Amino acid sequence: MATASRIPFKAFKTLIGMSIPREAFPEAATQTFKKGALVYLNAAGYLTECGTDPTLIMGVATKDGGSGTSAGDVTQVVELAHPDTLFVGNLDSSNDEGGATAHTHVTDVGKMYGVWKASTAAKWTVDLYETSSKRVVVWKLRDVIQDGIPMAAGDILGHVIFSFDPQYFQGQRTS
Repeated sequence: MATASRIPFKAFKTLIGMSIPREAFPEAATQTFKKGALVYLNAAGYLTECGTDPTLIMGVATKDGGSGTSAGDVTQVVELAHPDTLFVGNLDSSNDEGGATAHTHVTDVGKMYGVWKASTAAKWTVDLYETSSKRVVVWKLRDVIQDGIPMAAGDILGHVIFSFDPQYFQGQRTS
């Protein structure tokens, strides 16, 4: 059992073998989110970081927010939260704000969880203990080698491959 490094959310691959869908959007003013943040288009049409249990998710920011003085000063490329796209991120718990203790398990595969942003790390994670405000489904545990050791079930902050629940993808919501 090892502790994995914290990583920003990022697109991993598509299910249909096409390129990862990306789109550029103008940011709202003074956006200071970090690369890997969940973002959506606000009512004025500008990209903004999502809040807790987001009802709309356009996708994942590919770089830090530009902190423009006025809305539209900065453009951000977003990896769209399209249902055909798989993402990678850490499995953690909002109960562990002070430290990382959530372990990955083979039984996490196929389950739906929420998402949250750890304020201490400023990174979004899949929330192991959020089972009422589900936003993602875990497809598999990521088994890459980190520091010469293969990642495996039981790791703390393990990396998981997941997709977003299509009902929250802003790109196809009708209401």
